[in-house]
Amino acid sequence: MNTIKNILLSILTESQNKNYAVGKTQLVKYLYLVELEYFRQTKSRLTDLQWKFYHYGPYAVELESVLESQEFAKQHVPLENGKTYKRFTVAEPLPTYKDVVDTKVSIIIKRVVGQWGNKSLQELLDYVYFETEPMQAVEHRGESLDFSTILKEQNPETIPLKASKETEKKVAELRQRFQKRLIEVAEMQPAKEIISESYKLALEAWGEDETQGWEGAEKIRLTLTKPENDSDTQGH
Repeated sequence: MNTIKNILLSILTESQNKNYAVGKTQLVKYLYLVELEYFRQTKSRLTDLQWKFYHYGPYAVELESVLESQEFAKQHVPLENGKTYKRFTVAEPLPTYKDVVDTKVSIIIKRVVGQWGNKSLQELLDYVYFETEPMQAVEHRGESLDFSTILKEQNPETIPLKASKETEKKVAELRQRFQKRLIEVAEMQPAKEIISESYKLALEAWGEDETQGWEGAEKIRLTLTKPENDSDTQGH
């Protein structure tokens, strides 16, 4: 199910769904990152590709024949510097493409595309070159990449924080003090309309057509109400 072709088609489908353009270099690097993340989670390889350190980082020569398949559409897109790059898409997008890989791989693909789809190619290459363990472990071009160097995914430890007794006491005192003051204000003053002059000017700038049927919209009503009881439940 998780064939190289199916994984590439799933990467392209996810990218197209998010309106991300994908060139050959990006597609290969996305596949590498999916492989890397899969190994990080399972400690086993996703494909049998022989990844090596080539001119543009990790690459597998076996991909050349796969990408020549008719399922992949290629379009030469001109760049501002006069050069072109080869954009890859799914030749015939079908709903079934979303089911050609298993759930775990599909989730990893969504994560990789979501994280890197809107980043520049240079950001992607910098990360792949310098921050992935297999690339950090090689020294010379042509060397095979060792996925066993990938560190296991670390789950961040959640440490609950509890306020000290002194802090809790101060918070309780402040709550009681402000609650009492709000009650006094509510009893002493009726609800008052506050009209913001700047807000009125802003509404006028919209023009009469924009404010039809909105008479009184420039008025803001501030109402303080008394809590129903003396517990910690605050009024509105």
